[in-house]
Amino acid sequence: MDLPILLYHHLVEGENVDAGHYEVSLRQFEEQLDTLRRLKFETIDFATLTEMLDGRQKPRPRMAIVTFDDAFQSFANLALPALKRRGMRATVFVPAGEIGGSNRWDSAKGFPRREIMSEDELRQIAVEGTEIGSHGWAHRSLPECSEAEAREELFRSREHLRALGHAADVFAYPHGHHSKNSAEMVAAAGYRAAVSIFSGAPSVTADRYAMRRIYVHPGDTPWRFRGKLSRPYLRLMARRGMPAEASVVAK
Repeated sequence: MDLPILLYHHLVEGENVDAGHYEVSLRQFEEQLDTLRRLKFETIDFATLTEMLDGRQKPRPRMAIVTFDDAFQSFANLALPALKRRGMRATVFVPAGEIGGSNRWDSAKGFPRREIMSEDELRQIAVEGTEIGSHGWAHRSLPECSEAEAREELFRSREHLRALGHAADVFAYPHGHHSKNSAEMVAAAGYRAAVSIFSGAPSVTADRYAMRRIYVHPGDTPWRFRGKLSRPYLRLMARRGMPAEASVVAK
């Protein structure tokens, strides 16, 4: 199946947005949700998608998945209310070892400090319909990890999230980096699916352990965003495959 899996990180109020810091304005996000609704997309989660991939549910005519990496508090404060007002849902990927902390992995790159949701906040957004997935333990690039570090990113993160009451059946590769070996470890850790940014697969779900996502950024005008939802764009991304710099990391 081909469907748009949208990737967000952080929302800000107002229009002072830094594209280099993986953020979009709340206004832009709400306009994009309205576009999804106007085009009659149904927002689903990965639990539903994997049921379809396993043949236990039939695919819907128009589906999309909204994802947020890093579990920043801006999801609970800004994104979730916007989603609830429209009857939509999303999936949040949590760096399990950083719950209640901040984005330490971004500090060397000059990113502003962003608070990560606490255990209680994660429970609350789950009660309100948000799917919780793993984004590793300490947000380390899997292909660059030792075997012990990779097990911590994959196994320990899932075990911790499940102990908090979340299914954590889907994994998002930190930094989008993945390889054949890391994908095999994701499956061995018990995840039913995983998402990347780039993939050489011919369709979004052809490789369920490297499902390709669409990064949304402030430069996405309404027309550009609408184009990113289209099948021609999804086919274009499939033909693009893995960029050279991503392929180096994934070896």
